[in-house]
Amino acid sequence: MSTVILIRHARSSANAAGILAGQTPGVRLDPTGVEQSFRLAEILGEISIAKVFISPLERCLDTISPWIAKHGKNSEIHSDSRIIEPDYGLWSGKNLDELRAEPLWDLVQNSPGEVTFPNGESLLGVWERSKSFYNSLREFSDQEVNIVVVSHGDIIKFLIAQIVDLEMNKFQNLVIEPASISIARFEKDSSRLIQSNRTDISIASILEATTVKTIGGEVSSTKVSEHA
Repeated sequence: MSTVILIRHARSSANAAGILAGQTPGVRLDPTGVEQSFRLAEILGEISIAKVFISPLERCLDTISPWIAKHGKNSEIHSDSRIIEPDYGLWSGKNLDELRAEPLWDLVQNSPGEVTFPNGESLLGVWERSKSFYNSLREFSDQEVNIVVVSHGDIIKFLIAQIVDLEMNKFQNLVIEPASISIARFEKDSSRLIQSNRTDISIASILEATTVKTIGGEVSSTKVSEHA
């Protein structure tokens, strides 16, 4: 039985600005995200991690680097393009408030299997590459190992949907916030979600927050405005 720890990158400058970054290079963590990355290193601590799979984008490496520097000298580190953020095409770099006015937005939320972003990737294609990665994770199910995956909100939603056998068009029912941790166990013939979207946000803040369906993953549970 293997254990897979799914980590969404900490808050980036794009998250803070309400921008859909996509695969735009050079998007780094903002000061809050840097703090979150160091807290994540403490939360993970000295557990034995056999392999770390990281999206090729800088904000994901930034997120796990404090843990690697402190505890990861014996871990295998891999960059994997299958878990990179979706290519949102012409939507990349746009403000989420503006994108909500686009006719395609409703399809993104309710029928994502029909969506291809202008000059970008189809969500079905993203689902298929995440499924390929999920199947690779399953190959470790007969080993007693811990694996860390550092990726993006939509990718982690897709992976969790596959873990719990949720159809693709329902993936937006999941919530994955920056610097959140989700944990799954993989056995020979099954996978189980042990924990999802763990953050250090207080319960009171979660209850006070307003969350709406988005793309790219949620921003925060703390006093989120309707258009965060």
